Amino acid sequence: MKKHIGTMVWACVASLPAACCLAADASVLPLAEDSQTQYVISLAADASAPEKTAATELAAYLRKITGAEFKIVTPEKASGRAVIAVGPGAAAPRLDQKAGVLDAEEWIVRSSGRDLLLVGGRPRGTLYAVYHFLEDVLDVHWWTPWDETVPRQPTLRLRALNLQGRPTFRYRDIYMLYGQDGGRFAARNRLNRDGDSPIAAEYGGTLAYGPPYHVHTFNLYFPPQEYFVSHPEWFSLINGRRVGEGTQLCLTNPELRRAFLAKLRNFITTSWDAAKAAHLPPPLVFSVSQNDWANPCQCESCQAIAKAEGSEAGPLVDFVNFMADGIKDQWPEILIDTLAYQYTQQAPKTLKCRDNVIIRLCDTQSDMLKPLAAPENQAFRDHLLSWAGVSRNLRIWDYAVTYASPNGMPLPTAHTYGPDYRFYAAHNVEGVFTELEYPVIADLRDFKVWVMMKTLENADADYDCLTDTFLNGHYGAASKPIKAYLRALEEEARIRQSTSTCWQGSPIRLSYLNLDFMIRAHQWFDDAERAVTTDAQLLRRTRFARLPLDRATLAVYTKLMSDWLARHGGAENFPLDREAVGARALATWCAEIDRRVPAAQRAKEKLTAEGEIRRFAMVPTTVNLPEKFRGLPRGTVYDYTAMMTRNYADVVKVVKDPQAESGITNRLDLTAADVTNPQRYVLPMPWGLYATVEQKGIGGAAIKAEEIPGPGYHWYRLGTFPVKPGYYVYFFWSWIIQLDVDNVFDPAKPDQKFDVWARIKFEGPRFPHAKPGEKDAICVERIILVKAK
Repeated sequence: MKKHIGTMVWACVASLPAACCLAADASVLPLAEDSQTQYVISLAADASAPEKTAATELAAYLRKITGAEFKIVTPEKASGRAVIAVGPGAAAPRLDQKAGVLDAEEWIVRSSGRDLLLVGGRPRGTLYAVYHFLEDVLDVHWWTPWDETVPRQPTLRLRALNLQGRPTFRYRDIYMLYGQDGGRFAARNRLNRDGDSPIAAEYGGTLAYGPPYHVHTFNLYFPPQEYFVSHPEWFSLINGRRVGEGTQLCLTNPELRRAFLAKLRNFITTSWDAAKAAHLPPPLVFSVSQNDWANPCQCESCQAIAKAEGSEAGPLVDFVNFMADGIKDQWPEILIDTLAYQYTQQAPKTLKCRDNVIIRLCDTQSDMLKPLAAPENQAFRDHLLSWAGVSRNLRIWDYAVTYASPNGMPLPTAHTYGPDYRFYAAHNVEGVFTELEYPVIADLRDFKVWVMMKTLENADADYDCLTDTFLNGHYGAASKPIKAYLRALEEEARIRQSTSTCWQGSPIRLSYLNLDFMIRAHQWFDDAERAVTTDAQLLRRTRFARLPLDRATLAVYTKLMSDWLARHGGAENFPLDREAVGARALATWCAEIDRRVPAAQRAKEKLTAEGEIRRFAMVPTTVNLPEKFRGLPRGTVYDYTAMMTRNYADVVKVVKDPQAESGITNRLDLTAADVTNPQRYVLPMPWGLYATVEQKGIGGAAIKAEEIPGPGYHWYRLGTFPVKPGYYVYFFWSWIIQLDVDNVFDPAKPDQKFDVWARIKFEGPRFPHAKPGEKDAICVERIILVKAK
């Protein structure tokens, strides 16, 4: 990738002392004097839609900054006047190189005598030149789709300028920004795709995938409900028979290949015609990718390639190469994109991808809290390096949120963006797609999105400088304590050796959410709120930044209180008020729903918010240790209630139960309609301990009928095991109850072992000791870990 000119300007966007009052000399551009200007904006009559937007945006923001009116005129009318030339048509006479040689997103900000040239390639380069000028030189910032900073400076004189650059990655996509502004916020911050939301032509259009979609397209090309009856041989052979639903395609079938290629060519033709009619850039990438489940074809032909290549990616790459060969002569600029995901993540041994193929690697394994270079992330790093050896074009499908409930817990990840993006850029990666959902509850979402956008554009951007720019600009006087919180969060996670993949991230796993840190964290935010108490806008932003901490506090409140009681013996001086935290969280949550969520979805989102706060409020603030373990030494017993488990798809309900010592339990009602394969929940009932980093079971057991001594709850012992980062306890054959227990890990005693216990109740006629009228159900109230001697 081409290096940026003026890298440090991008790294710390407020660093240029250009927009200051200077003595008059030949190198100074006097754009405005006391809200008056002699300058006009020159724009060619045949300027493109993004170039027209660039001129309009420039005029609007120069007026906001200086108060002066900068008229937009054609080059002919600008003759003899001081000019800001926007776009190649207006700037060409003054450039020492033709704008036509600039890449699509390459941009130039350059002074020429008293004139200023803002120019770039098409379609987005000129737009980016204007935005870089406004941001890097004039200190305008777009923090969110709703928040901006525009300095006021009636007299504006600039030093001579000579800046030029282009983005590190060709493709930059965050799913999603939620601005609903036609792509304006994305363009202002130099993203060229906004998930499934289109970027309008006036903002440069989207670097789009062509139809039918950007991922998981096998079923979109050939829906089994339409094609399986007539062509079962086109679908996966599974255990000796062809299966249509929940499988893949038979990638070596010659007839399927021809039919697939014909559809692909038709998608290209029709989408290019539609783009031309809409004055948008045509899609240059088309996805030919596996469905979002397993079951690759087991036929002899497919498996011959898979076995020879040591990976199911073998038949996939062979298939995709066929498609790439079938379109390259007519459309040499088009690329075919496929996934390295789940069963296809391992690169093939010998097959090479065609030059017009992109491999998009999906990182579902890495520890999000650490850079890709960390030892814990070697598996994905090795996958990337192996694919870099067989494909000249790579893209990354990354995850910046966690999907364990509750979502949106404090998650120190922003410091990993730069190191990861630099590693990607050095190893054939030309684009990054990041899932960053949850517009309201995602952790420090505004900060992370902004830092991510800047680092996607310039992988060499300095994280500390970006952090200071955003915090100072967005939070004002609250920035210092918020920065202290952010840095302490990163350090606490490092010291505690916390881990989390995108599928994890439950509060109990995040060992940095401990008593000492949480108390300090709230003190920092108390200080932050006091610093901006008279500024409603800054106070709103500060409370929104605090929302993940407030929700995490509610999620682990009982544990925090238990730790306080163990340390102090009484609750009198406990500094965290659950009722106050809950009220603040709900008020902030609902206010941001009104601000960020479409009107039609707001009522539902608010019900979700209210339900979560109520659910946390029903948990007792204090829970005594179970009677069985109360006599053990303080600090040797770790207690986990039903509120701390991770329950798949909410099939297992957290309910009140008077028989439960903690007052609540996880109840799996085996007569409920949403339970899959209820007949499989029988004795012996399996449960165990799993290590996510090592990807293996550490220990397991099965509760037999003869081990159930009677009705009601009883304690069952799994065994004695060391517990390391990434370990969790699971229940049932389905693993639909999981509990992260790695918060017990002490780096100073890494080999410490623990006895693992669970308090479980079996009800209903399929289990022993059933009472008349009971429904079949299994209740898991509590899990206890005890330090082994």
